[in-house]
This record gives sequence, C-alpha cells and structure tokens, in this order.
Amino acid sequence: MRLALISDLHANLAAFEAVLAHLDAQAPDAIVCLGDLVGYGPQPNEVVDLVRKRGIPCVEGNHDAGVNGRMPVGHFREPNQSVIQWTRDHLTPDNLAFLQSLPLILDASCLPPTTNPACRQAGTNTPTTILFVHSSPIEPEKWTYLNSAVKCRQVMEQVDADLVFVGHTHIQGFVAAELGVFGFEKGERYVVNPGAVGQNRDGDPRAGYAMLDLDAWTCDFHKISYPVQETLDAYRSLGMDAATGRRLLHV
Repeated sequence: MRLALISDLHANLAAFEAVLAHLDAQAPDAIVCLGDLVGYGPQPNEVVDLVRKRGIPCVEGNHDAGVNGRMPVGHFREPNQSVIQWTRDHLTPDNLAFLQSLPLILDASCLPPTTNPACRQAGTNTPTTILFVHSSPIEPEKWTYLNSAVKCRQVMEQVDADLVFVGHTHIQGFVAAELGVFGFEKGERYVVNPGAVGQNRDGDPRAGYAMLDLDAWTCDFHKISYPVQETLDAYRSLGMDAATGRRLLHV
C-alpha cells in the first residue's frame, strides 16, 4: 500500500494544486490530510472545495477549529486572528459544515477498503496500526507541538500504534519510538510528519508532503515548487499588503 500524507494546506491553492499534480503522477493508493485546511492563506473555499471534490479524508487542525467555532478567535495572534475571522466570514455554508464535521483523530478505517488488507507490516501478516492526527493523539484538542524527539517518544509510550502521522509543526521528518533507531526500519514504530503544503517553516518555501510504502516499508519526503506569486497576489482579496502576505507564507 502506498500512502500519501499531506498537511497544513492553509488555504494556499497554488501549493495544493502543485502537490496534487506531483503525487498523482506517483498514483498512491490513498491520500490523507492531517488538518489545517484553512488559516494563513487567502483561498479557503478553493482549497476546501478541492479536498471535498477529491474525497480526501481529513482530521481537524487548530486553524480549522478557529474557523469552525470550536476554538475562540482570540486564541490566535495577529495577523492570524484577522485571517481566521475573514475566513469565517467568507466560507460557503457547505465548506463551513465540512470543517465542522472533521474529527480530531482517524485510524486506518478511513482508508479505501481495497487498501486495508495491504496495510500490514512489511514481510509479515501483522496489521499495521495507524493513527492520523493534527497535533498529538494524546489530548489532541490541546494542540501540542510534537517538535522534538523526546516529545514524540513520550507519545509513542502512551499509544498502541505502529505509525502516528501528525502535522502542526510544518517540519518534515520521522522519529522512531525506540531510542537509537535513526532510519525507517521494518518492525519499528514511528511518528511521521509530512511537513506543510501551504506554509513551510524550515527555510524552504516549497510545498512539502510524504509518501509511504507500507509494503516495502519506506518513507520519502518531497518538496515541490509552486507559483508563490499567485498566492501573494490572492492576498489582495483580504486587503493585505505584500509584506504581510510574505510574512504569512514565510517567503
């Protein structure tokens, strides 16, 4: 089974379309989104429309929660607060309802039924237990950042899962539950973060995603160039200047 992971789309349509074009060429068996479809970016309806059209399973991110009303707008700092409020005011009713329907956690049952039999640890008949979440599977509503190996291993000590897929930090990488394991090795358990599609925070403005092969037991990270200027130009619809747009995109 080949599984594509995307996260933190952040209403950046140009980045999302570039990532979809790249991963579609690889024909994954499934795509799952780890939350934050909206926030930061200027095209929330276009991005949510495309997620819904593609039927991509998604979990709720903190920016989604800010827009759908489950988190107070005051939780966010400016200019994020203004973007969240603008998004609330401009989302279509159907797209708002979609964000309100998102769960905090998904498991392998969200994947297409035809892929589930292949979702096994490489070389064994043992099912691979998977969790998809935006922040942490431990009290996900607190939006904890798993931004260190220590935090990732503490989570893996508390969950019964082989693979925990998270977003939220906007940084690509994986951490093994076992200390001293640095590669993606058969029989080990991992936290995996695909990075961000819409706003990276690693100094590389390209859009990121991850592709896993759960039969071959491989994890590959990708960075995709996209027309950043198109997204910057779209900020005009929010009445924001170019400098604020660049700050929001981290470019």
